[in-house]
Amino acid sequence: MSSWLNSSARVLHSSRLPPKATRDQAIAMLHDHTFFLKCDPHLSTFDVLTPSSPPEVPSTIRPANPTKCYTVTDIVHTIPAGLWDSKVVSTYEITDTPAGLFVRIKSPLSIVMDTVWEIQEVEGSADEAGVWELVEDIEIRCSRLLVGVVKSQCEGGWEKIHAKMLGRLEDEVKAGEGK
Repeated sequence: MSSWLNSSARVLHSSRLPPKATRDQAIAMLHDHTFFLKCDPHLSTFDVLTPSSPPEVPSTIRPANPTKCYTVTDIVHTIPAGLWDSKVVSTYEITDTPAGLFVRIKSPLSIVMDTVWEIQEVEGSADEAGVWELVEDIEIRCSRLLVGVVKSQCEGGWEKIHAKMLGRLEDEVKAGEGK
């Protein structure tokens, strides 16, 4: 396929961590791949996958552990004009990093999404020192015809994903206070 038929888009989302949630707690939550995968609001099933060759990780990513691969089946109801069946089977390559995760998703129709999930300190005034946020930075690469659809899927589900993650951290903080 010629490059003029392909396009890319970026999507950036961030959410502040609950008060008293630590950076280490948030990174450990991201490194829990089972929990991470279950945050997907479209998830039907997932299985560990053994790739035939090691996945490629961009040179800008510093792996903290070897990449793990999964086959993920999502149920997606908003694909227009029957381009996809409602079951979408993708390959997820998840690499732990010192600050979070790098996730490469390869889906049908040559859709590739690279997402960097990081726990970053909130930039701003001195009164925000030590305040952390979950940052999700997505790069989408696919056909020009599909880039809008894929981007809208990312925009439509991120709040549910972040809410589930932040809910887990809130629960951990409450459990720690009860000790």
